[in-house]
Amino acid sequence: MYKEIAVPEFIGETEQAVILVVPALERDLSVLFERFQEGEEIDYWFSWELTMQNDDQYMVTLEIGWDGEDVVAIGFTLEMWEYLPVITRRSHVVLMTDWQLIEEGVAAGMDQMGRFRPRALLVRDAGQGMGALSSKVAVQAMYCKSNVELVQLLDILRDSLTSQENLH
Repeated sequence: MYKEIAVPEFIGETEQAVILVVPALERDLSVLFERFQEGEEIDYWFSWELTMQNDDQYMVTLEIGWDGEDVVAIGFTLEMWEYLPVITRRSHVVLMTDWQLIEEGVAAGMDQMGRFRPRALLVRDAGQGMGALSSKVAVQAMYCKSNVELVQLLDILRDSLTSQENLH
């Protein structure tokens, strides 16, 4: 079952990953964070989707699910599409729900017993899903030839996939 699409309040990057701060997902991810922090191995999946918004605007969503729980969806608006090639290059995404990790660093992730327990999820190899997303966008673009947004997104995805191939 799908919940609302949450839009990142902050997008940044390190040498290894793209950082997304999405406080709106705090409640949805709190149980998952607790399970990870207790050392439980949890299989999760992710996919990149093309979603139509109410106002006939396209949004790219990163959908993450696990253990039959509701899927969480993080939306990338047209203005955020420039980060899709960065995700492809960096490969990993760190999803945070707490601004304090950005503002205060490691100290914000420490619990009362001195254990590092950040409210963060590492989505490994997130860039691998861009090829499938590109195919979905291409199919949609064939049916909506007049949509400039889809052509722009296809160009962004094609450039990011080409640059990824050149790196290998």
